[in-house]
Amino acid sequence: MDISYLSLLLAALLLSIPVMVFYQLKLEMIRNTLLSFVRMGIQLAVIGLVLQFIFQQSNLWLTLLWMMVMLSSAIWTLYKRLKIKAGILLPIMITALGTTSLVVMPWIVILVIKPQPLFAPEYLIPIYGMVLGNSMNSSALALERFESGLADNWKAYYSRIIMGANLLEASIKPFRQAIKTSLMPQLLTIATIGVVSLPGMMTGQILGGASPLVAIKYQLMIMISIFSGVCLTDYLAIRLYIAKRFDSYYLPLEIRNQKGAK
Repeated sequence: MDISYLSLLLAALLLSIPVMVFYQLKLEMIRNTLLSFVRMGIQLAVIGLVLQFIFQQSNLWLTLLWMMVMLSSAIWTLYKRLKIKAGILLPIMITALGTTSLVVMPWIVILVIKPQPLFAPEYLIPIYGMVLGNSMNSSALALERFESGLADNWKAYYSRIIMGANLLEASIKPFRQAIKTSLMPQLLTIATIGVVSLPGMMTGQILGGASPLVAIKYQLMIMISIFSGVCLTDYLAIRLYIAKRFDSYYLPLEIRNQKGAK
């Protein structure tokens, strides 16, 4: 069932609730909130036209090109969000997100869904968007948590290095904590699906007329894909970050740079 533009406008009136909250608390968020929703509407309209064209063409190379655009956009978003030097961050995220894409997507498309044609954009692009978006957000959280964990445990790190530990062994405690912290939101979401919430993919399929049982199977598939992709991305991102975070003497790069400046 379609939604008319008038109905969409009525839905937009719900934004008066956060606007009144911001006004009552004197939070300077009204303008940014409204501009963000306007920007979202424009972006969705443009992307909707692009996706409609790609779906109509059903061309493998056009689909792969758009997936590359999605991957590049995710990497650029992480580059702007994380306070890590581009020379370190870019190869890390290209490798981590690229590896996740090459592992998860072929497995799901070729072995699980088996669409006809095999690389149908109406399957690849939405699924890739969910896997990539969650992996991007989780890897950012994992790297931030790992860096803060290092900052809180430098003494423990140097003590392990002095005792003969390698880089991974010396940084294993913040590594474990970062992975645990980054995966916890995913696990909480998974644990509450079905009882507390109906996720977007399942809801969309049901509203589109699909059987609830079919929607459930697709939702199980996508949650497994997302969690596996997130876990792989976080692990690779931190492992690669460890390799670039320290020099050959296991010293942090900022210390080496300070010595070089002297």
